[in-house]
Amino acid sequence: MVYLRLSWTVFVLLLCFLAHRLIMKGINKAFSRIGKEIKAPKTVSMLLGFLIYGFGITIVLSIWDVNLMPYLTGLGISGVVLGLAFQEPLTNFLSGILVLVTRKVFEGEVLDIEGISGTVDMVEMNHTRIRTFDGRMVLIPNRKVWSGTVTKFWPGPYRRVNFDVTVDYSSDLEKVIELLKKAIEEESLVVKDDQFSNLVVFKEYGGSGVTFTLYFWVSRENYFEAINSLSIRVKKIFDENKISIPYIIIDLRVNKLN
Repeated sequence: MVYLRLSWTVFVLLLCFLAHRLIMKGINKAFSRIGKEIKAPKTVSMLLGFLIYGFGITIVLSIWDVNLMPYLTGLGISGVVLGLAFQEPLTNFLSGILVLVTRKVFEGEVLDIEGISGTVDMVEMNHTRIRTFDGRMVLIPNRKVWSGTVTKFWPGPYRRVNFDVTVDYSSDLEKVIELLKKAIEEESLVVKDDQFSNLVVFKEYGGSGVTFTLYFWVSRENYFEAINSLSIRVKKIFDENKISIPYIIIDLRVNKLN
C-alpha cells in the first residue's frame, strides 16, 4: 500500500513538472505565432508553477489521507504566534500580487527602487529581484516595491541626457553656441524629432571658463555610444575652429629664505 502511494506521488509530481513545461512551451509558441514576446516569461512561469504544483500538492495530500483541518484547529494560541511570524511574508505575498496585477514593475525594466538601481530580473511572490549595473543581484521585499518610490529610467523609447562643455573666456560665445548646435545636429545617434528638443543652454561663468550645457535625446540601445560620439564630435569641431577648452594651471612660486 505504501509503495502504491509513493508511486502515485511520484507520478503526480512528474505530471506537474511535464504540465508546467508543456504549458509554458505552448504559451511561447502562441505568442511567437502572433509576432510578440512574453514581457515577463520568468514571472509567468513562476505563477504557472505555483498554481500547478499547488494543485499537485493537494492531490498528494489526498493520496496520503492527510487532513489539515485537525492540525489547523488544534493550533489554538500558537496560531496567533504563527500569524505574527508570517505577517511579513504574507504582506510581501499580497504586495507581490498587486505589483504583478498593476504592472508597477516588470521584467527587463531599468529602474530605481528606493536608491537601488538596475534591471528587473524577476518579480517573485515575496521579492523582486534587481540585477544592478555592477552585476549584483538584490532582493527587494515586495511591500517596499509596492509602497516605495519607483523611478523608471526608460518609460519610453527615448531619454534626454546632458553634459557640460566649458570654453575659454577669450572665445566668441555666439560662435561657440553655433558650433555646439551644429555638433548636435550632425550627430546621427542623437534623436531628431519635432517632439523632442535638443538644446544648448548657458550654465555659468566659472573659475576657468564659460560653461554651456548640452541637452539632447538618445534611444535606449545607443545611450552610451551617443554620449561618447557627441563628445568626440564637439572636441573635433572646437579644434577645427580654434576654440579652446580650458584646463586648470597651477602657478607655483617658491620664495627663497635667507
